[in-house]
Amino acid sequence: MSTDYLQRIQAEFAHITAHGEDDLEWWNEGLELIDQGKLEQAEERFKMLVMSQPDNFDGYEGLAMVYAKLNRLEEALYFSDLAVEKATRLYQDGYIDQAVLGLVQKTRQSIVDS
Repeated sequence: MSTDYLQRIQAEFAHITAHGEDDLEWWNEGLELIDQGKLEQAEERFKMLVMSQPDNFDGYEGLAMVYAKLNRLEEALYFSDLAVEKATRLYQDGYIDQAVLGLVQKTRQSIVDS
């Protein structure tokens, strides 16, 4: 079932081109929407970010946070696992530092603990 999550996003946002979008603010916009309690809009923004930046962890982590708030824990864990996987790869390749990786891991742990 878990791979269905990504397939659904890919079908819903097929019009978004990987690495071809003006997505610089999508992460911050998604976080602001979470803070405002607009979880459906935040979910949409993070799905768009997943499609636009499939190799980055931000969109996956954002979706994990949204789903945790919605108490959709299976989806939250799935996307937090993907976020940690992507962040680990970026850390190993030298694109992010240990502190950033630690924050992503901390987000995942908070979901596991909930």
